[in-house]
Amino acid sequence: MRSWLSEIGEHEVIEVAKQMGMESKRLRSYGPCLSCGAVTRSDADRRGPVGLSSNGKGWRCWKCNLSGDLADLVSLKVCGKKIKETTKDEKGQVRDRAYSMGLCSAINGSSMPSVLNVSQVISKKAPDPKPKEKIKPDTGPFRWSNSLADECMNNLFLAEGKETLDYLVHGRRFKEEVIREFGLGALLIRNSSGVIMEQWVSIPLRDDIGRIINIRFRRTPAVCPCSGSRESCTRCGGSGTVKKAYRVCAGRPLPLYGAHLLSADHKSDIIITEGELDVIAMHHYGFDKNVVSGTSGAGANWPDQWLDKLEPYRHFTIVYDDDEAGKLGALKLATKLGTYRTALADLPFNDPGECLSEGIESDEIARCLDLATSLCGVTLRKVNEYEEDIERLINSPEELIGRPLGSEKLDRVIGGMRPGLWAVTGETGHGKTTWATWICREQAMLHVPVMLTSFEQRPIGTVQKLLRSQMGGDFMKATPEARRESLYELGQLPIFIMDHYGETTRDQVVDAIRYSVRRHNVKVALIDHLGFLTRGAGDKERQVIEEVVRDLALIAINDGVTIILICHPNRTFASQQRRVKISDLKGASAIEQDAHVGLVVERQAPRAERGFPAAKVYVDKVRSEFGSPGAHVIMPFDPLACIYADTWDETPSGKAGLRPIVPG
Repeated sequence: MRSWLSEIGEHEVIEVAKQMGMESKRLRSYGPCLSCGAVTRSDADRRGPVGLSSNGKGWRCWKCNLSGDLADLVSLKVCGKKIKETTKDEKGQVRDRAYSMGLCSAINGSSMPSVLNVSQVISKKAPDPKPKEKIKPDTGPFRWSNSLADECMNNLFLAEGKETLDYLVHGRRFKEEVIREFGLGALLIRNSSGVIMEQWVSIPLRDDIGRIINIRFRRTPAVCPCSGSRESCTRCGGSGTVKKAYRVCAGRPLPLYGAHLLSADHKSDIIITEGELDVIAMHHYGFDKNVVSGTSGAGANWPDQWLDKLEPYRHFTIVYDDDEAGKLGALKLATKLGTYRTALADLPFNDPGECLSEGIESDEIARCLDLATSLCGVTLRKVNEYEEDIERLINSPEELIGRPLGSEKLDRVIGGMRPGLWAVTGETGHGKTTWATWICREQAMLHVPVMLTSFEQRPIGTVQKLLRSQMGGDFMKATPEARRESLYELGQLPIFIMDHYGETTRDQVVDAIRYSVRRHNVKVALIDHLGFLTRGAGDKERQVIEEVVRDLALIAINDGVTIILICHPNRTFASQQRRVKISDLKGASAIEQDAHVGLVVERQAPRAERGFPAAKVYVDKVRSEFGSPGAHVIMPFDPLACIYADTWDETPSGKAGLRPIVPG
């Protein structure tokens, strides 16, 4: 059995911070500190003194410099000291408090912790932070025990469980061998006199290797014991027939149902049903592999661990109930999995279970799956049907014009940032990648999620630019503590770096973009650079470039993301002694046609009358009624901070009163 300390270590601080009297502050910080009592980091920094580690399980007070894990935090609350400094009796007090907060096993030997939902902690109904009495172990009929599944399965085949067995065999038309294979059972709930008042179908929930780790219960349809004589009856509400209801064993993990039956072949198609009994119905139809369901209903969010298990597979067919909740749930799930690889099946009856009970044959179910409608289909609409869209855009000018770019100058000539493909070029060493990275950080500062790639230099090079921008100068001259805090602050921004250097493929990059859009709601993706997506094209390089550019342009619009593509020019401009233009790129005709924005970044020679480094950004193309194609802007550049701005005084060096030395 795991130690109670190791169980606590599996939880994050955010789960119980409020119960310990700590409030959430800016940038994932908390206060007051349970050691020094500080409520802010300093007079100038109003964040909470306690910051969390990247995995949320560790913490550190920036005021008193004390750090530790969640067990230390609970120990500070209970005993005023870290866990390693406590006595045996004090450790018992810490364990009691941890158990009352759902962080470790029951004192009497229950084998699993009662997991506290994070949303419960941060919702309006969050637990009172004041100390509570110790919660007693669950003694109800749905309490977990290692033998509960077997007990329920035995009940099913006793005379007392006949009501549930009849429901499964005659109502659901399940075969007895399938019932036994899935371990279905009957939970019998008795009154104080031993009379059975309710029966529930028990459905064992298994982990990836087939071990039972929880049980889901569905109330067995039956006549209510009150026979409809009481309107206040909680079972039937006065109707005389018990209402449908579901339960699970509290505090136990909720696995993806059927995950242990997934194929190792990731090219397999996966069928996703709305409930566990639908998975069993599909098994009767011959689909005994690669059929899964959630364990929390159609409208619930799918946790990342379920999505992660399905992510590698090629295609998904969703078979949800044919009602409003089922359709909305299917669309919500398809968005997470990727609508381009998801289809929705339309069955003769509401769901697979109802089809089985109504006698629908296997061939008809297979036909419905084959005819499943892609959720990435094309819809044709008449002009007047866009009236609501027009009004919505007018009421949401950010969508119509585009998000601010972090520069008023750029907003005037580009018209803001909207979904589409941006081609950014410039002569080698003129700062096109630095400029694009700065633009992405500006978006992240506005809480817009961005994804960065760095194929030509290692990702750590991108991190260095971001760290310079965050610190406003040379991070090598700062203290380790200052660097650590700046990295922590960057970690709180929605910036995701594709951890890959060197050769890659178009498919790999496209998959990374689509994954980041689905799972992290990314709105801006930087690809540095186009050459890495066309390596090995040989004589067909121009054709491959055209295909890549067209693919990226379509993905940008369909997935609602701005893709910034760094492109290197040919040397035509040098022989003609002029600036770089979008027309100087290989595959320029496709780029000029398909790119929504075409920009050229040109470093400006230092001049005494200007007095600071700068770059000129040319807008060779902009497909926006709010942009100005053919325009250009001069942007001061702070080389210490890798930051561009509208004026020198807005850069970190300018704010510090620094003036670069330029030729007189």
